[in-house]
Amino acid sequence: MITAIDLLTKEANDQVRTRQFVARAALSAAVGLSLLGLRADPAAADTVSPLPIGSYRDMAVDAAHQQVFLSDPFGDSVLVTDWTGQVVKRIGGTDGAWGFALSADSGTLYVALRDAGAIAAIDTATLEETARYDTGTGAGAYAGPTSLALAGDKLWFGYSLDTWRGAIGSLDLGGAQPVVTRDQGLDTFRGSPHLTVTPQAPDTLVAAESDGNTAAVAVYDVSAGRADAQARRVDPGPDGCSSLQDLALTPDGRQVVIACAGAHRHQVLRTADLADDGVLTTSWSPDAVAVDPAGTVAAGVYGPSGPDVRLFAQGAPTAYTDWDFPAPSDYADTTLVPGGLAWSPDGSRIFAVTETSGTSTLSLRVLDHPRVATAVTVRAPASSPRNQDLTLTGKLEAPVGFGAGNTVDIWRIDDPTAGEGMLIGSASVAADGTFTYTDRPRAKGQVQYTVQYYGDARHAYAYGSVVVDVVAD
Repeated sequence: MITAIDLLTKEANDQVRTRQFVARAALSAAVGLSLLGLRADPAAADTVSPLPIGSYRDMAVDAAHQQVFLSDPFGDSVLVTDWTGQVVKRIGGTDGAWGFALSADSGTLYVALRDAGAIAAIDTATLEETARYDTGTGAGAYAGPTSLALAGDKLWFGYSLDTWRGAIGSLDLGGAQPVVTRDQGLDTFRGSPHLTVTPQAPDTLVAAESDGNTAAVAVYDVSAGRADAQARRVDPGPDGCSSLQDLALTPDGRQVVIACAGAHRHQVLRTADLADDGVLTTSWSPDAVAVDPAGTVAAGVYGPSGPDVRLFAQGAPTAYTDWDFPAPSDYADTTLVPGGLAWSPDGSRIFAVTETSGTSTLSLRVLDHPRVATAVTVRAPASSPRNQDLTLTGKLEAPVGFGAGNTVDIWRIDDPTAGEGMLIGSASVAADGTFTYTDRPRAKGQVQYTVQYYGDARHAYAYGSVVVDVVAD
């Protein structure tokens, strides 16, 4: 007689066999891949949207409202699109809109107004300007602020002192009245310096020259409310750095990646002393770099031929996937513009601003992060007494990291030859991919534990198994 329990057991076992079949198929596709060899297939742009702007200098991604802000300095405006590149609004009256800084809560976009000698605050919900702060630097191409960064509870800006020199200033909005302090750091740069920060290291500010000559890079500690110089280097990197186009900090603030047009690859510097700390294998004429909160580096080059954007796991010198933007015709090329890369905060997509040669057309490309091959390793004692705790340990491995909130399912098969099994629980996955699970097997003999990860937006399905000899207690 078949009972309801028998039917439920049969259904559960069918699900187990189905999931195991899927898992084995997925694992077979990844046979021979080591951690360093795991990579995603070459990716393609999901959407490409022409932009109604004639110039570009900076981009900010607002996750709270799924908006992208693009500066149009020579059009005196800020363009707002949704995450597919469709225009939402053009915000006018922003003279020489150049660089951006987005507040931690995504509620306010600060805009450096080079031609107005000021910084504007824009409400990201209403897309209206709510305040404007005079930086006291004057106005025009050789005076007003061009680069912004929020660090150490202040808004920092790079600006020009005159035609040939630039400096760093700060805007403190924490008191009853805004306070502007110019000539911070006691350093001068050739041209208005480019600033970069990372939220996870809020007291580190990095500045670099961007006037087209041999660049200097400087690191500051801003924890005391002033820019205290920590390190400075001229012509950094193993290839040197002429015509710096972009730079970005890793999430921990320990490294800065620089994109110098005169170099042969993207170069990595240690922020503690700006010593060389590695290279990313790209190609001639790097012009953009962006790092997501998990440490994944998007590195772009000005390249009419070959990949335009490559992705690197933090610390890895070789890309695990890339994009090569298609040429619209035999007589035109599509290339990435300087500083034209930005991540969505969740790391699921990359926004790239491109230009078509022979025209003035700028476009926004939305690149969905491909799902990368993932491997699961599981470890357990070779033997263990029954009715006693048995601890499994393991790790998920992939070219890109694992965020918070991931779990793996744990299955136990008491007779591996029969293929029957049951789901016994789940385990949380740490940011480094590790997990642990404790079971108390009751039956003697060979017991197989199978760990399944069902994937996410960035990682493919994966599983791993281990067999334990359960002996008499």
